[in-house]
Amino acid sequence: MSLDNLFTDDTLLTAAAAVVGLVWSLVKGSEQFQRLRDQRAQRAVQVLEAAVEETYRTYVQTIKAARADGKLTPEERRRARELARARAYAIARTEGIDLLRDLGERFLDLWIAKLVKRLKSTQP
Repeated sequence: MSLDNLFTDDTLLTAAAAVVGLVWSLVKGSEQFQRLRDQRAQRAVQVLEAAVEETYRTYVQTIKAARADGKLTPEERRRARELARARAYAIARTEGIDLLRDLGERFLDLWIAKLVKRLKSTQP
């Protein structure tokens, strides 16, 4: 079998086209998977953001308004984060979102801290 025959053989051309199609499908499939994972993570952050904002309105602002210095104690800050986490789980459950899968358990507190910092920077 010579090189000329190799490229004219229908079986070989069909196999080569199948391999190229498989590689192309894998590449496009991985892009789609990454896009889907990014969308899930973005939705999970939105849920967490809603929970942090709600906790700020219902718990933190009440305490701050009752104090002359407007500060929370370390225990109150810890409690606010616990409330925000619990509220986020509740919202996520109703929305069909798995916060731990989409954001990672190790990073949940980091996300809460970032969102609290952002919320604080926008408040007067």
